[in-house]
Amino acid sequence: MSDQSKKYAMNGSQRLAAEILASNDVHKMTLAQIADEAGISERTLYRWKQDPDFIAYQNEVAELAMKDFLAEAYNSLKSIARGSQSEKNKLKAIELVMKNQGRLTEVQKVEAKIEDSRSNESIEAEIDNLKKMLADI
Repeated sequence: MSDQSKKYAMNGSQRLAAEILASNDVHKMTLAQIADEAGISERTLYRWKQDPDFIAYQNEVAELAMKDFLAEAYNSLKSIARGSQSEKNKLKAIELVMKNQGRLTEVQKVEAKIEDSRSNESIEAEIDNLKKMLADI
């Protein structure tokens, strides 16, 4: 018995249906086609889609597919950065790689420390002076 069988209370048809759903961007199958592939009715598939184990397994398969896609995305970015005829495309690919690696950020941190050594009395005198100037306007 596989780890997946122990982790989720599901049969083989359920696992197959969840795997197809998780990667349906590739398969582009309708729910009726997925149900047929798994040897079940479409109504059964709709019911399974409400089952917590089915949902959890489908999400786990989708996460693994995304990790696999990440390598593909990196390879595509490298190909564009190395081989694109467009300098704009090259720069955008390099920018994305650099941002992903945390080496290029949009935000710059600016820190400034302002010290005021004036006394309260001198600040109050300045305020009074500014009030007088405003009154004269």
